[in-house]
Amino acid sequence: MDAGTGHRTFLTFGALKAAPGSLVVVLLLLLAPLTLSGQDCRLDMKISLPRQTSTVYSLLNQISIQTGCFFVYDSEIINNNRRVSIKRKRMDVRSLLGEILNDSSLSYRSIQNHILIFRPGPAVEEMPVLEAREVKPTTFVVRGRVLDQVSGAAMPFASVGIPERGLGISTNNDGYFQLKLPKELLDKDLHVSYLGYKSQALPLRLLLDNQVDIMMEADYISMQEVIIRYYDPRALIEQAIAKRHENYCDHPVYLLSFYREGVQRNEKYLSYSEAIFRVFKAPYNNQSAQDQVMLLKARNISNIDRSDTLVLKLKAGVQSALELDIMKQLPDFLDQEFIDDYEFTSADLMNRNGRNVFAIEFKPNTKLQVPLFTGMIYLDQESLAVIEADFEIDRKYINQLHHRFLTKRNPNYSPRIESASYSINYQHYNGRYYLNHLRGELKLRFRRKGSFFSNRYSAFIEMAVGMIEEENVSRFNRREALEPKVVFVDQGYQYDESFWGEYNIITPETKISEALSQIKSRIESFVRKE
Repeated sequence: MDAGTGHRTFLTFGALKAAPGSLVVVLLLLLAPLTLSGQDCRLDMKISLPRQTSTVYSLLNQISIQTGCFFVYDSEIINNNRRVSIKRKRMDVRSLLGEILNDSSLSYRSIQNHILIFRPGPAVEEMPVLEAREVKPTTFVVRGRVLDQVSGAAMPFASVGIPERGLGISTNNDGYFQLKLPKELLDKDLHVSYLGYKSQALPLRLLLDNQVDIMMEADYISMQEVIIRYYDPRALIEQAIAKRHENYCDHPVYLLSFYREGVQRNEKYLSYSEAIFRVFKAPYNNQSAQDQVMLLKARNISNIDRSDTLVLKLKAGVQSALELDIMKQLPDFLDQEFIDDYEFTSADLMNRNGRNVFAIEFKPNTKLQVPLFTGMIYLDQESLAVIEADFEIDRKYINQLHHRFLTKRNPNYSPRIESASYSINYQHYNGRYYLNHLRGELKLRFRRKGSFFSNRYSAFIEMAVGMIEEENVSRFNRREALEPKVVFVDQGYQYDESFWGEYNIITPETKISEALSQIKSRIESFVRKE
């Protein structure tokens, strides 16, 4: 990390260089405590429902409770809120579904403890993406969206994958994901996890040819357990730091990662870059060993007009992504030398992947009037590993750091930094924790001198790990390694039509896809020849 004001270290991400078909929806009706677990769903199973007038959603939920089956269906063809009257009767699940849904064009298929309701027809359209993708015959694709079951809100940065194989990706800001997997994993389950929610496991075969919404249920800790498990938040933070060498990877690995960065002006993209990296991740118990990046594939999309009087470019975004690993390079709020500058309070006791998690809030000591961090840290209760952190620079004093973000200044414009926020989470694999996903976002305004109006700018970096490789790992030679401090969007690349191929990427948000599809842009691509 770069040196900050005075003796202090500030964690920032890069510097801005100023210069002239139908959506297929999954509704997982979660099981009640008395649900029969572990059994296969049979459409000929007989059950009884009382006489009633209820919504389709409620009736399917009642069937789910009795049978222990999750229902998977397309909300474009099934209206959850439609009210249906049924008489008290006992019949098999298939017949009962036919009476409730009253649509002879629908078909049903059961896989393990799931029942898929679908209308046979052409394959669904892919979610918005930036280019056609060719998938090798040895792979298959699953895609969908992760949502809160109650509110229907998208859940960004949820972990989706096969943990035991070190394969996965994170959802984007809209909750979407797309994952390419080898065919030998077709009989495995897809695991979805999110802090504070019950984890989900769905058969991959169920997701083939369907673009699904996965509804997540909040997982609450009992009040009694919260009261019993009082904890000293600062002491836990200090223990977590003391144990980081035993909790995090103690040997070098390769992290096959998807990286992206972008700059916007007034919601319009000026530049957007995507890349596949192989990251040489040095062991966490060797602080002097530096991480490295090998560029495998990349493309840049530029929408900068020559008439623009102010152009912002992101410098050292890749370097910033490496430095955002807070367990590798400790920021102030985790550094024993500066920890007295912060106040820590117990915020919550949560759940992730069936394990209890301490939520700890931190903020600057009120006596200090300097730009420090504020946010939340999440610790696994058993191992005390930091599994997630969300934080930002205190907005009251952030403008003291404008020189840290702007490497060149246009004298005709006055800048004002509005926020700098960061998030990072780690995944558990083979007994250790590894980097999983990180993101940083900077928001600022520029006002031309003499003008009352200003333009809003934002810049972001994001990296998601798709695969962990532990065999035959060695440092890259100088020719192979990417210089992490470059202005990534300025690198010249050659074009490649098939582009991403078998690599897993963060699916572009709808807003990004729509914005970029309207740009008659300069598209440059790079492909490393192995």
